[in-house]
Amino acid sequence: MSSVKGFESFNAATVSLEGSNLIEASAGTGKTYSIAILVLRLVLEKRLSVKEILMVTFTKAAVAELEDRIRLFVRLAFKASGGGTIKDKTISSLVNRAAEQYGMEEVQSLLKEAVLFLDETSVLTIHSFCQITLSEFAFETRQLFGAETLQDTSALLAEEVNKFWRKHVTTVPAELLEPLIGAGLSRDSILQVLKEHLDGKKYFGYAETSDYSFCEEDHQRFIRELQELKASEVELRTCLTRYVVDNAENLKRVSEENSNARKHILHLIDDPESFVQAVVEKRKSAYITKLYQDVLDRCDECDAVAGQRDGILKNVISRLYCLAISKVSSGVTEHKRRNNQMSFDDMIVNLHDSLVKRDNPRLAEELRKKYKAVFVDEFQDTDRLQYEIFGAAFGEGTILFYIGDPKQSIYAWRKADIFTYFKAGEAVDHRYGMNVNYRSSAPYIGAMNLFFKPEPDFDTFYFNEAENAIDYIEIESPEENFRGQLWRHQSPDAPISVCQTPNKDAVYDAVAAQVIALLDGNEYLIGETGKERGISPADIGILVRSNRDGKIVKAKLAKYGIPAVTIGDDKVLQSDEARSLLYLLEAMSDISMQNINRALLSSFTGYKTEDILTLDDEKALELFRKYKTSWDENGIYTALMDFVADYSVTEVLLAGHTENGERIITNLFQLIELLHKVQTRKKLSPLELISWLKRGIEGMETDGDEYELRVESDEDTVKIVTIHKSKGLEYNIVLAPFLDFTIDNKRPFCSFRDAETGEYVSMSREAMSEEQIKVLYNQLEQENRRLLYVAVTRAVYKCFIFKNASARQSTLSVFYNALVRNTSPLIEFSAPLAVPAKYFFNTGAKLPPLIPKTKVRFSLAGANWRRMSYSMLRAEHAPASLGRADSRTEPYERFVFNELTRGAKTGNLLHFIFENVQFGNSNNWPFVIDEAVKRFIPGDSGPYADMLKLLLDHVLHVRIELGGFNFCLADVAHGNQLHEFEFDFRVPMFETAMLETLSDEGMEIHVDSLNKLEGLMNGKMDLFFEWNGKFFILDWKSNYLGSSMSDYSAEGVAAAMNDNNYHLQYLIYTLAAKKYLGSRLPGFDYDTHFGGVLYFFVRGIRKDKDNGIFLYRPPLEKIEKLDKILSGQVAAADF
Repeated sequence: MSSVKGFESFNAATVSLEGSNLIEASAGTGKTYSIAILVLRLVLEKRLSVKEILMVTFTKAAVAELEDRIRLFVRLAFKASGGGTIKDKTISSLVNRAAEQYGMEEVQSLLKEAVLFLDETSVLTIHSFCQITLSEFAFETRQLFGAETLQDTSALLAEEVNKFWRKHVTTVPAELLEPLIGAGLSRDSILQVLKEHLDGKKYFGYAETSDYSFCEEDHQRFIRELQELKASEVELRTCLTRYVVDNAENLKRVSEENSNARKHILHLIDDPESFVQAVVEKRKSAYITKLYQDVLDRCDECDAVAGQRDGILKNVISRLYCLAISKVSSGVTEHKRRNNQMSFDDMIVNLHDSLVKRDNPRLAEELRKKYKAVFVDEFQDTDRLQYEIFGAAFGEGTILFYIGDPKQSIYAWRKADIFTYFKAGEAVDHRYGMNVNYRSSAPYIGAMNLFFKPEPDFDTFYFNEAENAIDYIEIESPEENFRGQLWRHQSPDAPISVCQTPNKDAVYDAVAAQVIALLDGNEYLIGETGKERGISPADIGILVRSNRDGKIVKAKLAKYGIPAVTIGDDKVLQSDEARSLLYLLEAMSDISMQNINRALLSSFTGYKTEDILTLDDEKALELFRKYKTSWDENGIYTALMDFVADYSVTEVLLAGHTENGERIITNLFQLIELLHKVQTRKKLSPLELISWLKRGIEGMETDGDEYELRVESDEDTVKIVTIHKSKGLEYNIVLAPFLDFTIDNKRPFCSFRDAETGEYVSMSREAMSEEQIKVLYNQLEQENRRLLYVAVTRAVYKCFIFKNASARQSTLSVFYNALVRNTSPLIEFSAPLAVPAKYFFNTGAKLPPLIPKTKVRFSLAGANWRRMSYSMLRAEHAPASLGRADSRTEPYERFVFNELTRGAKTGNLLHFIFENVQFGNSNNWPFVIDEAVKRFIPGDSGPYADMLKLLLDHVLHVRIELGGFNFCLADVAHGNQLHEFEFDFRVPMFETAMLETLSDEGMEIHVDSLNKLEGLMNGKMDLFFEWNGKFFILDWKSNYLGSSMSDYSAEGVAAAMNDNNYHLQYLIYTLAAKKYLGSRLPGFDYDTHFGGVLYFFVRGIRKDKDNGIFLYRPPLEKIEKLDKILSGQVAAADF
């Protein structure tokens, strides 16, 4: 790091223990060791009690590591003072040096006291320090006593955003609201803006003193302006089309004269819309501007008007965001004040307000009395507020050490501010550098120096000669480096290998092949000469950028039997086990065979469909009633552990029926523990606990370390770790497959440090100026370079870097291009390896004996009361055996009939897409499809993205003809759609067999023989929508009816409706819709207002055909008859 002051050499045993100090500790230079030595010196030389020494770091793991090291060193020193022998020469010399000054008896007394008070050592996270200070000095900081820590504010924030949405957004007139939603306004976007702003990244342009509220006049003015611009745009585009038509002959003539135009444009002129689109898309080509400038000018006029309209919408959305910040922030603050709660961010802000903003010398003096020496570890991850707290409290009159490495500052998204580090460097009394690497072998240290500085003027960290910059300073190997090195074929191997692959998909295979080569035989050995040993899985760390990449790599390794665990940022509440556990809780709370079957069809039990078909229902019901009673009386932990025991969950998962049994067990028990904690802490009822788990699965309850996935095994396994998680860790051999970092310019919201104010701001990507975009890209690239540094510095002996050749503009490419110009035996360039045929890793360990799975079977008579649904009432039909699609069909036919897999995964995928796309706006389809593919088929996307877009085009544009109407779903306004519309209505005692009397010619209805039932009728309509004054029910069906379009003809669809008992479903849904509309719509009339039901069998739908669709409007008489049956007014005796 360049600055006015240079580095002083650092030696933990001799450095001055005075004033303020900044220690820049490069990776692997023994930072934790040095801090512990400095603490020991403070005890021995300054005679400080361990209670008077404050150590602050930024993670609980770092706290534990530092505290353990200090405890060890103090005890070793005490042992040495009593004449004991210890291996650490530095500690021995410190004890002896202190004895020369005070005498050994005094030294032993000091160390004995230190040992006695080790439990009072203040090694704290930044939040713990702030919380303790606010509590201990409540009067000085003006805090209420006994404030509760609000560990997760996401649910509170979401609740306040929902309130804002209901009050300030849904009241906007539809003529304005619909284009606003089309332009990107949503609850999620408001929530995103609020999260960033409340996290300290202020929304750009927001001012607390401004009034952002709307009135009716504002709404009408915006509507009027939008309508005028829309009319102007329509007129201009009409003129453009007329111009093309009127000048078609001339356009054809000039097109004929140019070879490019003749090839790409001429055939489109008779279709003005396609012609204009092609001209605009190719406008950068010289021949386009030469031949069609008049067309381009008219297009620019149209775009200018459209741009004005978009500008109005963006300004209104921005104003709504500012209004949301004002209202929601107040609501969140008031909630916390009313409930005496404080979030983690509040702890820092409140202490900063008390100590810095209000200039509180009394509080600063009290803190200096309590702590005579302070260490701030991982200082590169500090933000401005935290630095100002430490500066105000301990900047004078205290021994202060800031320790960090700006090259490892990789948490800008958490407001880690590298410029705060620069500021501290200018303010401290002394600046020291640590550049002796104790982690890596001597050859690898040399290779790192070459990698990060391949050329003398190479700008490693992308600061472009800025006044404050991070420079790479060469690291050194200790005089005695006993690490040895990596050997290959009995010769020293190059410490860094760069393997180039053609694309990212090839990287996954190359990684697996390299791991196999490392583990297979004695090709590779590590260690000192004469002490070499083979490579084991535990020697290998694979560093990935994202959890998704980690999952794919793990799956690749599992294919070849290589044991691996993932250590990432995944949240346990987003795991598959969380969803399975939700189904289990719902089955315990709402006992029915439908819910029980769904709960048992999970990885916990290993049950298959055939097991469910042979299940003894009464025995299962008895068990789940037991679990419900246990939950009510003893809590969720007891109930779930009973389930684990009854269904032999642990034994089943370890018996080998699934590849990742250990992972499932780990997640399950972490979830059980988490549910127990939440239920105990918040005193939640069963329904409230289920609701909490649902919010967690949706991502609303995931802040805190307890939500992160735990490692499933500590055995001899390959570790797959995200780069962020790897900081502070080391691996003998590192594989770094995804260092081709690029800047994502599609992110709708961005945050960056404003150079003028020094504050972090957030704003819409579209609203950013060119200068702001330049600043953003600069900061992102700087952080990418630091991520690269963290990844490469994790290795002891060797780092395999995999270069994606298709990523030519990536961060890694800059280093790669410089390295290929500078040949050295320390860095080799290689081709990807291939996996040996039929390879499977042999651990040599004995497999545990398989434990047979025991099915639990009880019988017990059930009660009549149910929360019932169509799925519960219907009688199951044996599905017909259907063949696979012909592989010779067209790509789309092959996709929907063959490649689009059958089952729940596809159903969930399609439902997610239909719920989230805007039917009439294809611009947002790719984003929704990408998210759906990532969520439901990670690592196996294949042709899905393109084909799903084509599927949407067919489904949303197929014509619907029913009751004299002719429309398509793309015509239905976004605001007139209700997705996943759930209903409940009371059902008194009725005879289920009476439902079969609703059967008609071509309409078969069958019910399970449940005799009499009462309770609540529940259901969920996939889509409930209004078009042209009529309301419709639509159900998406991904059922596979066959491998050709004829299977989805009217006859094929009718057969599917009968086979699956869907007639009963839509009759119940129609009755629910009638009840709902009757209570909400003044003057509701069934014949006037209800349009009908639609079943879309999406595999067979084509927009130019009528296949795959069932359309029907049940007669009012049939719905009234169903109502009478369900209300108990009709019985078998009446027939």
